[in-house]
Amino acid sequence: MTSRIPSLVSALGLGLAVLAGCAPKQAPAPEAPAPAPTAAADRLPNQDKLAQFFRGKVNLPPNVPMQVGNVKDSVAFGGLKEGTIEVGEGPQKRTIPFVATADGRWVMFGTPQDITVDPKQEILAKIKLEGQPFRGAADAKVTIVEYSDFQCPYCKRGYDVIEQQVLKEYGDKVKFYYKHYPLPFHPWAEPAAVAVECAREQSVDAYWATYHGFFERQNDVKEPANVKAVAKDILAKTKTKIDMKAWQECYDGQKTLAAVKAQAEEGASVGVNGTPAYFINGQSLEGAQPFEAFKGVIDAALAPSK
Repeated sequence: MTSRIPSLVSALGLGLAVLAGCAPKQAPAPEAPAPAPTAAADRLPNQDKLAQFFRGKVNLPPNVPMQVGNVKDSVAFGGLKEGTIEVGEGPQKRTIPFVATADGRWVMFGTPQDITVDPKQEILAKIKLEGQPFRGAADAKVTIVEYSDFQCPYCKRGYDVIEQQVLKEYGDKVKFYYKHYPLPFHPWAEPAAVAVECAREQSVDAYWATYHGFFERQNDVKEPANVKAVAKDILAKTKTKIDMKAWQECYDGQKTLAAVKAQAEEGASVGVNGTPAYFINGQSLEGAQPFEAFKGVIDAALAPSK
């Protein structure tokens, strides 16, 4: 799978495809509407020139909507301005930050970075793990967080590597968390995530049983209408006793949908735009990677500090 977005746009955060992973498909965009007028106090000198420059720099097609806005005094750099360029619309929309001189002549695309802040710790601070189910030891030195989608075939490949190799190889040396990131073009991924979270409402064991079940039986589900029956079959075979009436009320009432969406929003906040996406002690690893890719990052994290 390859991205059709120009490489510079991808580098700035617009890329939608990941290596061997599921990512939103870019639909043909309609003819771009005229930019909305921006208040004079919220404009840069040469702002139209900035928009023209960016479109040409990244080879953005003329029919892709783009808007410069949110211009204000820079927080990080005194005397400079900062703002954003929004590209695309709907689920495909991406926001590119920039910093510019007050006269609008010079510009830097991207977010200013404070080098006194550990970027891995910055990511981990945005990921909520307290109270979340995990596999492995509570005091493990290495924490793996996966954002995934039960319908994504690449996520099944990632699941196999995690279950059959990573967790078996490292055991209590790692702690593994699963987070939901159902993609909009996978119609049964979100219902399956809701079903799994409803199982979690009663039992952590039931949570992991349905997690395993949906990946192991990915080819059996096929459509949203099948999710409930497959989930009930999985839960009926678990060793943990489940109140199926309570589970069904939870699932039918979509009582855990907000929790699923919150996890997906959290993933987006740390840069996830396709599945599977992993963070190993805050270090990003994208796509259905082979075991060797996990091993390299985990071994480095387990190595004695110099």
